[in-house]
Amino acid sequence: MDNVEYMSGWSFFFRTAVMISLLSALFTSCIAFGSWEGSEGILIKSDETDWVRYDDYIRTIDVFSLLDNKGNLSLSSDMSMQVITIEEGGALSPDIILPVPEIIYVTSGTIRITVNDEEFLAKSGDAVYIPSQTTRKFETGANETVQFFSVIEQISVQNDEESPDKVATKRQENSEDIVRVISADMVTPLEPGKKDLNQSFYFSRLIHPLQGPYNTGFDLGTVRISKDFNIPDHYVEERYQLITVLSGSGYISVGCNEYPVDRNDIIYVAPGAVMSLVASEDMHLLFLTNPYYQEKFDRAIPYACDYLY
Repeated sequence: MDNVEYMSGWSFFFRTAVMISLLSALFTSCIAFGSWEGSEGILIKSDETDWVRYDDYIRTIDVFSLLDNKGNLSLSSDMSMQVITIEEGGALSPDIILPVPEIIYVTSGTIRITVNDEEFLAKSGDAVYIPSQTTRKFETGANETVQFFSVIEQISVQNDEESPDKVATKRQENSEDIVRVISADMVTPLEPGKKDLNQSFYFSRLIHPLQGPYNTGFDLGTVRISKDFNIPDHYVEERYQLITVLSGSGYISVGCNEYPVDRNDIIYVAPGAVMSLVASEDMHLLFLTNPYYQEKFDRAIPYACDYLY
């Protein structure tokens, strides 16, 4: 791609406006998210995560505590994200009945989930919505180990146009709050970007509070990006993203700092931080956006880092 040829068509006014917008977004995110290097992104490599042994069969990783410790944040006060591994023959049956929903995303194996005495099966790549005020039990499938993310949000549903109470009441009136197992093949993937510029990918939105009876304030989806394709410079206002590399490898740039990423690495992207990604091989990514993603907050900003450095 010829940067000089592309840039020559921009007007001076447009370039100035872009610069002002970019610098404003970066400055805001730096103030809000404090002391970590660059303050705009946090990368947790897979070899930096310490598993905690729950019992003979179960191990866990507390993702938000790792982010808080490394980045001096306070995300875990509102959210909990655990990576849970249950080895063959194990079972997890929490005593606590949650006042909020729990979202599961299975990364390997098949899990049997019992919710209020009703059984559900979920396989690798499935998301599961478990309503509040339910008992639940997680067990492995036959002769295998299972691994999954568990995401719990402690705050009410947010909406830019209506109050949380109105949104929650509307959902309760329009649909029953029940367990739902959502697989990628149930979702028509979006294909944003431009193929001719190697800037396209497939996004499967699994759970979004405005596209189903999901009483959450965040959304969850997966991205598949082919080798040598990229997600170009952009930033998302007023919401952070948490990206987990499920498979593949590549490079992610956050706040114009580039990092190599591999399977099981986790990346935090602060609100307003410029980010881009290049796939060195086919990649599969898990995206969590909080508050939930809306297109009006997503701003493309081509060659942003060329202006800053």
